[in-house]
Amino acid sequence: MCRLFAQISPSPAPAAEHLLESERSLFKQGSADPKNLQKDGWGIGRFAASGRAVIEKSPKPIFKDRPAFARAAGRARAKVVVGHIRAASNPRGLAAKKLISKANTQPYTDGRWIFAHNGTLQIPDEVARELGPLARNIRSQNDSEVYFWQFMKFLKKTGSPSAAFKACIAENWRLWAECRKRHPDKQAPYTSLNAVAADARGAHILCHASKPSRSRGVCNPAQPWYVMSFARREGRIIVGSENLDGGRWTRLEPSEILSVEIRNGELKTARRRVSLPSGAKK
Repeated sequence: MCRLFAQISPSPAPAAEHLLESERSLFKQGSADPKNLQKDGWGIGRFAASGRAVIEKSPKPIFKDRPAFARAAGRARAKVVVGHIRAASNPRGLAAKKLISKANTQPYTDGRWIFAHNGTLQIPDEVARELGPLARNIRSQNDSEVYFWQFMKFLKKTGSPSAAFKACIAENWRLWAECRKRHPDKQAPYTSLNAVAADARGAHILCHASKPSRSRGVCNPAQPWYVMSFARREGRIIVGSENLDGGRWTRLEPSEILSVEIRNGELKTARRRVSLPSGAKK
């Protein structure tokens, strides 16, 4: 599975500390455990002063690509930064060579939003068929890209990132009720929808899995795999799939959205519990 990172600051701030340098940095989470290497690419996204998304990414294993990752981390000085390291999911059962490429690597962007996902969307074809004209934007075999455009579909409809996340969950379970007999080897429409969706004004983080995982954090074995955390550091808010340093962190609830927005030079946070559709509770 993948690992996620976000940093939100009222003014442009460097992100290299938790991307690369801290004792539980994103880089270390991708390279510290030989049994759980994040070997299928990495990406760092940020926003220029104009609000335009800037993405640097590579399909190379992060532990073999440290110089390039370090350069990208050094350039990640912005109000909003998103990071991702990948262990590829494969819900369609494709050949491995079809899954590893720059197009398959996260984060994804439409120019205004940056999106990164940890988990597997088990029914990407069914979800893609509901995208309408947005389906033409899909350029990869990564189920996470389908989830990105699903999020963008509902963001356009609702105008709210939190509402868009909730609509994604509801649609996935609706589709699952219709197609589950075609997927006898799967138990739910997704393993996890953990994601960071960010624009130049802040970031919205969904912490939600179809069921708890027995796996634990890479650098923090006490932390459940799909339970994300956040911390305040020197005026910034840092978010990760697991704690990114040895300081104090707060875990999100298993189905919760954390929104961190920049308003009048300050960070405003909101935490919202997600009410799951009835099918998700079975």
